[in-house]
Amino acid sequence: MRYAFFLFALIAPAIALALPDDATLSRLLVGTWHGHRHDTQYRADGTWIMDPPDEGDNSRGKWRIEHGRLITTWRFSDESSDSTAVEEIIELTEKIFKSRIISQEGPGRPDGQVLPSEIFTVTRVTTKK
Repeated sequence: MRYAFFLFALIAPAIALALPDDATLSRLLVGTWHGHRHDTQYRADGTWIMDPPDEGDNSRGKWRIEHGRLITTWRFSDESSDSTAVEEIIELTEKIFKSRIISQEGPGRPDGQVLPSEIFTVTRVTTKK
């Protein structure tokens, strides 16, 4: 009996923190999220757009969620290949999205970037009815 209790005590927190499946995460992500510098809209068609646009013209691209990670791609106007960022989803609810960048490849990768990044928290923009 003690062993069962001990096992439950170890497993319960992991179960509580487990993320939903990729389809559920994708549905939760669709919408507009407010950060400290930008609002980012993730559309159901797998595209994203940032407002106001960032330097370097990387203000729109594509997104998908695979294995609990957000993968975004974009192309700078003067480049011939895409840039890609992979973010670990830490928390995603109807109101809060917490993530951190775990890899970034392609043109425009910031100099001196240290990965994984700090944790970013954004809040959903809601429209009043």
